[in-house]
Amino acid sequence: MNRKELKSEQFFRLYNAAQKRIYAYLLMFVHNHSDADDLLQETASILWEQFDQFNQDGSFAAWAIGIARNKALDFLKSKRGSRPLFDDEFYHDISTYAEAESENADKRLKALRDCIQKMSVQNQHLIHLRFDQGVPVKKLSQASRYSADAIYKKMSRIYSALHDCIDRTLFQWGQM
Repeated sequence: MNRKELKSEQFFRLYNAAQKRIYAYLLMFVHNHSDADDLLQETASILWEQFDQFNQDGSFAAWAIGIARNKALDFLKSKRGSRPLFDDEFYHDISTYAEAESENADKRLKALRDCIQKMSVQNQHLIHLRFDQGVPVKKLSQASRYSADAIYKKMSRIYSALHDCIDRTLFQWGQM
């Protein structure tokens, strides 16, 4: 594999991991899926063009969100006549909040993964079937000896246990 292939593989791995965060960040600014899609594509293009400037020791998502922020602000300024535009301080404040929430989402996701690993194999399997494979509760019921109502109740207990575990984990990490 040549250097260009290694660069592209690394870029796409990092970009794919951050793409949802970048999109959510853009959508928060423009409140329109079509505009957010367009801005995401433009942001991806800039990220690729400037990937050599990315500090490998830093956070790709944070770097990408910084570029996305600039694209979103440019977009909003270009639409100043057709859309109400808040002052720069508002967008700075909301950007800071969105970046913090984006980081919190990553921490919550890591805590969720850790908490799932602590669950029984049976509960892990149920979560996997329901959410990774998208099996409806009715089909889970048909494939087991439990009624759909019983599975809903079991899922509710699992959700509650996961929620509590995530909160405890984040508290232990000093994140709450």
